[in-house]
Amino acid sequence: MDNQEQQKEERKINKHEFYFEMPLYEVIEKVQFEDDIHNGDVDAYSAKNDIDTTYVIYSRKIDDYSNYSRDSFKNFYKITLTCKRKGNDVLKFFVYDNDEIVIKIGQLPSLADIQFAEIGRKYNQFLSEQELRDFKKAVDLAAHGYGAGSFVYLRRIFENLINGAFKINKTNMGISDEDFRKKWMVDKVELLKDYLPSQLLEMKNVYKVLSKGVHELNEQECLKYFPALKLSIDLILEQKIELEAKRKRDEEVKRQLEEINKEIK
Repeated sequence: MDNQEQQKEERKINKHEFYFEMPLYEVIEKVQFEDDIHNGDVDAYSAKNDIDTTYVIYSRKIDDYSNYSRDSFKNFYKITLTCKRKGNDVLKFFVYDNDEIVIKIGQLPSLADIQFAEIGRKYNQFLSEQELRDFKKAVDLAAHGYGAGSFVYLRRIFENLINGAFKINKTNMGISDEDFRKKWMVDKVELLKDYLPSQLLEMKNVYKVLSKGVHELNEQECLKYFPALKLSIDLILEQKIELEAKRKRDEEVKRQLEEINKEIK
């Protein structure tokens, strides 16, 4: 078994990825799923209620209640996800499943609308307006089947993280703007290793994959890799937010201790 076959065999897709990350019309082999997508629960963010929640999955074959001949909608399913906490948020999906392959054919709200809401909740107070637009544009392009275009915007976010870290710390680094600009991205990340989230250091090859997607990979390959690459960017941003929150807490504790010391004196 070669590496590609082994990775394909080991790679398992969970319910959250299928319903909340994967674009329409991607053909997925049934054996790739971690568990049954037709039953059980899935955790996700409810945009309607602005809460993290659990959705209960209800699945029914279309031909169970179709007025057309049974062959017309054979292996098609109507699937609903209902928010357990509130009950008022229902997501609807149209799925083809013939026990060998699964294809998500339709959904309401759209994948882009679902992910836009989550991106806004996470990053409105952290990313600039342009960065938010870039992230949402990447999601929108992927949701509509434009894989290479989506990589352009994810790559831009990665570049902004690196350039932003350099702008803040360049005095301590002792390197000019021009010299930094000329370096390869992997070298920029290495230079900034003391100033970047550990997640970004671990995922520094993400930029290489994004660049290859822009210049070499076809649309289907880009769409296939998009969920994992978007998740990589998410993890980097989330860790950066956590580090910033910790820095603010540390500063507040330091300030309060200084006030206590002044009062004691």
